[in-house]
Amino acid sequence: MARIGICWGMLVLLLAAELAAARAGFGAAVCVAAILMVLVIVLGFMRILRGPPLAIIFALGGLFWLTILLALGSLDSFTRTVVPVAGAAAYGPAVRGGAAGQTKGG
Repeated sequence: MARIGICWGMLVLLLAAELAAARAGFGAAVCVAAILMVLVIVLGFMRILRGPPLAIIFALGGLFWLTILLALGSLDSFTRTVVPVAGAAAYGPAVRGGAAGQTKGG
């Protein structure tokens, strides 16, 4: 039970450090705190190093795919561009949702 309390306390301290770093604008420190949180969970709560080798392989495989999915998900917002539509400002939001080819007033 003491191990769980220590791990929980470490997670709370890391959360406070992460929030302070985010408020101060230190992006790298936020990433470091997040990685340390993952290590506390994997090594403290899950005790993955005491498990069978197959469990370690599956845990590493899961982290690998999670990293790929998070990277692909964040690439969407990083690569999205805003393309202005010609003439959309003249009609405003009232025309949105109309059928294709319709114009204002007709």
